[in-house]
Amino acid sequence: MSNNIFGIGLSGLNAAQWGLTTTGQNISNAATPGYTLEKVQYQESSGQFTGSGYLGSGVQAVTVTRQYSQYLTTQVNNTQASSSAASTYYSLISQLNNLVGDPTQGIAQGITNYFSGLQSVANSASSTSARQSLMSSAQTLADQINSAGAQYDQLRQSVNTQLTSAVSQINSYAQQIADLNKQINIASAGGQQPNQLLDQRDQLVTNLSSMIGVQVVPQDGNYNVFIGNGQPLVVGNTQYGLQAVPSSSDPSELTVAFQSRDGSTQTPATTQYIDNSALTGGVVGGLIDFRTQTLDPAQAQLGAVATSFATQLNDQNKLGLDLNGVQGGDLFATSNPTILANARNKSTGTLTASIADGTQPPANDFTVSYDGSQYTVTDPASGQKLGTIDPAVGNATINGLNIDVSGLTDVQKGDSFTIQPTRGALDAFRLTTSNGAAIAAASPAVTSAASTNTGTASISSATVSSGYSMTSDIQLTYNASAGGFTSNVPVTVGGTNYAVGTTIPYSASTGMTIVSNGVSATVSGTPKDSDVFSIAQNKGGTSDGSNALAMSNLVSSKSLNGGTDTLTSSYANYVNTIGNQTNQLKATSSAQTALLSQATTAQQSVQGVNLNEEAANLIQYQQLYQANSKVIQTAATLFQSLLGMFN
Repeated sequence: MSNNIFGIGLSGLNAAQWGLTTTGQNISNAATPGYTLEKVQYQESSGQFTGSGYLGSGVQAVTVTRQYSQYLTTQVNNTQASSSAASTYYSLISQLNNLVGDPTQGIAQGITNYFSGLQSVANSASSTSARQSLMSSAQTLADQINSAGAQYDQLRQSVNTQLTSAVSQINSYAQQIADLNKQINIASAGGQQPNQLLDQRDQLVTNLSSMIGVQVVPQDGNYNVFIGNGQPLVVGNTQYGLQAVPSSSDPSELTVAFQSRDGSTQTPATTQYIDNSALTGGVVGGLIDFRTQTLDPAQAQLGAVATSFATQLNDQNKLGLDLNGVQGGDLFATSNPTILANARNKSTGTLTASIADGTQPPANDFTVSYDGSQYTVTDPASGQKLGTIDPAVGNATINGLNIDVSGLTDVQKGDSFTIQPTRGALDAFRLTTSNGAAIAAASPAVTSAASTNTGTASISSATVSSGYSMTSDIQLTYNASAGGFTSNVPVTVGGTNYAVGTTIPYSASTGMTIVSNGVSATVSGTPKDSDVFSIAQNKGGTSDGSNALAMSNLVSSKSLNGGTDTLTSSYANYVNTIGNQTNQLKATSSAQTALLSQATTAQQSVQGVNLNEEAANLIQYQQLYQANSKVIQTAATLFQSLLGMFN
């Protein structure tokens, strides 16, 4: 009997010791990241059969379990991935927003200063100082645009650098998880779970989730980890390494691909790229989203503003005469569309592209892909289908871009091309000349009213359009009895053609605009009989500033965004778009941080250590230890009494 009591007491002491040890473990690891609360699982020892029934034989500690909730842990990992992605995106877009700055400063102010300088030249076309001041404003604007291009390039390089670092960290975490899978399987062979290794593995999965969104599938004691649409990262004790490599569609940007399993050198054709749509969540997801949704589109949009500015000014300058009386030329230069063939293409030949109207260039990039029967054109940022090209036709104009595929041969299904119409405009923007005399301030045609005129009618400055021709002067004579003008050359008024000597009806209330071979001027007011107005060739460009005035008026020309925005308003929209995105990402990042905090709190309410509870447990197990010590002491006393009966 005393032996049985001894055994029961000893089992109680052992159980109390397990409880005290586990409680101490919990208390000492209360602040350890990833530690999961442990509990001792007890069960009653098997009874001993007697004629009077089964006698108890004490208690035994079966195992020490973790208070682990896979559901709550998965919630934490998912919100960790979303929070890290939003935080990374917000950090980068904040940098871009700071670089862009105030929509009324920087490039916007540079454009305004340039047009103000044109106004000064228009007022004083012969002033060399006004012309050189304008050239100085032009160079300042060019420097600002180039600086913006350099900033975009630096941000893109920063994304590449961070992506490389993130991929390296992912590989490290994945390898550790694979190693732990193996260790846990070995350690579990004895029938007990290695809680410390399990905690380490769960913490690594959480750390991995901060780098990239993952799905964890427990199987046979292993954690199989997948990314994207089921691409394996860890299966059992095998890790599938990732690498950051130049994108096959744009070598200036890095993307993620799998490493070769045998360590062989990979080519674009053998590299297993991971589609950007599969790289969601975590730092990697935030980097990819920032680049595709903000950085690339914003650079293309600003490049469109620079391209339109250069084209509008160049076109108008070509319609005037410079200080030497020579037809004007280009004042600014930008880049042609950049065309990138996917490194995995099998086709040969060349795809060509050009901007249909440089004053209204597309403000987005294009992807042209062949599906085996036709070419599909999409916007890579939004994925929106923009149009198709029939190979039999060979070309099409889509969203302001002329695309010609007729030069391609041996095209295979899946071949694709990236077209960047305006992204390179920022780096390439420059002045073609620093000579103020090159500003074609004068119009090639000038108007005048005869000094003998007696009426109150007047004629506006002449304007010319592209392809104008002026082989002879135009003379308009008013005939009061006929109620109109006659011209010495054929002219067009209101869409009607009038031959030489034919009466052109005239109303003082509406006036009339005369057009001849691309040269036009407007007569208004009330003329008298025999009043004469002339449109003549300009013999020099020293005193006339009418074309400079036309150039300065371009500041209010609505040519961008389908004819709804001027250059300055388009730039302001560009800045405001980035600012609005920044504010949205700030709110999203804050919300995701709050969700992560809530998920972590919920998880810790189950898995975390509560020091108050552990203090109570400590007292409980201490009392249990003391009580079982009394049981043993009682058993010893009984045993001594029993021995005394035989002495």
